[in-house]
Amino acid sequence: MRKLLFLMVALVALWSGYWFVGSNALRKGVDGWFTDAAAQGLVAENTGVTVAGFPNRWDLTVDGLHLADPDAGIGWTAPFVQVFAMTWKPWHIIAALPPEQQVALPDQVVTLGSEGLRASFRAKPALDLPLAAVILETSRLTAVSSAGWTVGAGRSVASISADEEVPGAGDAPNTYVLSLDAAELTPDPGFMARVKAVAIPDLPPSDLPDSVDSVQGSVLLSLSAPLDRHAGQAKPHLSGITINGLHLTWGNLTAVAKGGLQADDQGFAAGIVTVDVTNWDRLPAVLVAAGVINPDLAPTVARGMQALASQSPDLSVLSLTLVLKDGQMNFGPFPLGPAPRLVPPTG
Repeated sequence: MRKLLFLMVALVALWSGYWFVGSNALRKGVDGWFTDAAAQGLVAENTGVTVAGFPNRWDLTVDGLHLADPDAGIGWTAPFVQVFAMTWKPWHIIAALPPEQQVALPDQVVTLGSEGLRASFRAKPALDLPLAAVILETSRLTAVSSAGWTVGAGRSVASISADEEVPGAGDAPNTYVLSLDAAELTPDPGFMARVKAVAIPDLPPSDLPDSVDSVQGSVLLSLSAPLDRHAGQAKPHLSGITINGLHLTWGNLTAVAKGGLQADDQGFAAGIVTVDVTNWDRLPAVLVAAGVINPDLAPTVARGMQALASQSPDLSVLSLTLVLKDGQMNFGPFPLGPAPRLVPPTG
């Protein structure tokens, strides 16, 4: 009995020591990060760092957080950030973000309001800590800009994963699955007012609701190096994108995109993405309101879309192909300009 009691006391002492050693290392690591960032010319401030959760969790709280890059004109301010990890699996981290925070951009400040906004990071238990999954979810999110626009979203989940059972995910090294499931996306009211104000001959007035019903889909991202603890040195970049299917439902307007892109010899994205738009006659007003096409050209664009749709068995369905080739982009017959780079100019 005494031996058993001694063994229990020893185990409790060892576990307590493990927790306190980890707690001190975590606090010193956070303090060191803020010190290093300030030494590099960044603004890195907080009003307090605490670690709680004994004995089974490390609960890190950073209060009064203010991060900024004065040269780039960007920054982030939050009243607090909390990070949680179980002591028996520290490779799985959950971060809880405050209901209000601010993101400073060079020309505006965006205030983010949220309900239940949190992020989950899970690495695989290996020395290199390869990424298993990052999940960002919220019950409600709003963004209000000092520039005058407001957007929002309902229940939404976004993730990047190395181990989801999605076709093609395991066919190439350094391939990750980017998934999105967002509901009740609310465009800026001013934008919706512009959509409803657009009048195009031979097209009905816009009947699009004030919120997008849903955006769902998954994309395979091929990277030049794995996402692990060496990513800061390896600096992975995109080498290919495969769109398994992106689905948008906005009232009677629906769109589905599929295709693939790869980096060409110059590092530009090259490939083909097919977009099928059902009830395409709602689309021209959206493009005008978004500033993609000039209002004077809207009737011509609408007639062009109608001609393309007439080639389909269903006149309400418009199939367009986004072609990226030789550093340029064309969406059906409409030129869009230079293609994005996948590989940095230095290669």
